[in-house]
Amino acid sequence: MKKNKKNSFGKFVLKMIIYIVVLVAIFGLTVWGTKYYFYDSDYSVKSTDLSIVSVDGIKIGMDLSQIDITKYSVADENIGDCNFNFEGLSFKTNEKGVVEYIIADYSKTDLYVGQDESAAKIDKVNGIWDILGKDYKASIYNSKVDNYWKIAKYSDTTNDIYLGLIYSRYNNELNKVILSNKRIQD
Repeated sequence: MKKNKKNSFGKFVLKMIIYIVVLVAIFGLTVWGTKYYFYDSDYSVKSTDLSIVSVDGIKIGMDLSQIDITKYSVADENIGDCNFNFEGLSFKTNEKGVVEYIIADYSKTDLYVGQDESAAKIDKVNGIWDILGKDYKASIYNSKVDNYWKIAKYSDTTNDIYLGLIYSRYNNELNKVILSNKRIQD
């Protein structure tokens, strides 16, 4: 009879340990998920007015008829699902001819931040941070390939505009600019 009591007690202790481990795991995953969603994700970034940002004078929501595409040279390769691909500049329009997405090589285009399009060209991402502020999310860009590039992602939830600044993590020099009407993925 003593063996049965010991055996039952041992099973009880084992079950309790399993329950505790499962509860700790669930609690840990919940805390991690909450931290990721509310603190480390784009959703935690405060909204910044990005209606003042344009690439070569092109803004998100602009009509194709307002853009002089004759000043650009057609590129040999297509970038993503963009339906207009030029040297250093690609953009996508919807069926109504409204710009939805822009990706630009920073060295071949002009990025304007502010109402005045005669603003001086900014070579480092720090200059843009000074204008737009520090309400952005920075992360490694395309970490599957290398970790040389970082991306600073700004969100304008009022105007549904998202800005991605791809820059060198070593000297902060800008490489590419992404403007979109949807959240930018790494």
